[in-house]
Amino acid sequence: MVDDDHEVAEKVRKLLTREGYAVDCVGDGDAALKRIVQFEPNLVILDITLPFARDEKDGLDGIDILRRVREEYETPVLMLSATSVGAVKVMALTMGADDYLTKPFNPQELLARVGAILRRARNSIPGDGTLEFEGLRIEPQTRRVWKGESPVDLTVIEFELLYTLARRPGLIFSRDQLIENAWKHSYYGVPKVVDVHIGHIRRKIEDDPTAPRYIVTVRGLGYRFEGNALKT
Repeated sequence: MVDDDHEVAEKVRKLLTREGYAVDCVGDGDAALKRIVQFEPNLVILDITLPFARDEKDGLDGIDILRRVREEYETPVLMLSATSVGAVKVMALTMGADDYLTKPFNPQELLARVGAILRRARNSIPGDGTLEFEGLRIEPQTRRVWKGESPVDLTVIEFELLYTLARRPGLIFSRDQLIENAWKHSYYGVPKVVDVHIGHIRRKIEDDPTAPRYIVTVRGLGYRFEGNALKT
């Protein structure tokens, strides 16, 4: 979240955190670029008008940041602006913004737009290649998994959960996001059922399920797959 209005930034941070997202807030363009390079976030919420850093005569506004991001990354960007002037919106979208929201905005609309952007980003990732990690191989075409040289017998839901996590190493998935990906909107029960399935998967792929190497719990947020793919 990049916005010099600390009150707005804090409200958005709290709103998204309650929904299970991990949020980092900065107040100027230079700090934003450093964070983006350091963390490569899954989404940038970016105010168009930003102040210069104190030690800089010239700084980076939201459009500059958008341009820099588009030159080097495929990170989705949601632009925020206090103006509803159509030309500004067209310029931002033309330069590569994924969406545009005018301040003041409805919190539920922001959540809906964030969710839609992240879903599009996940769905656009090529997903039929073999994923190979140290000690673990996942083949989505045949829906087969190996731990070392031994095949692992997973249920349909277990495979979907593992594959959802493994195809985006480092990304935190909330229980609701895992349900959306694994059950394909056909499940309406208690989200904590995800914990049960994750426990089953750990017993099948982890050397020590109590100290997991692959599927890590992120307290209060969800789960994350750890490991760099050797082959995709």
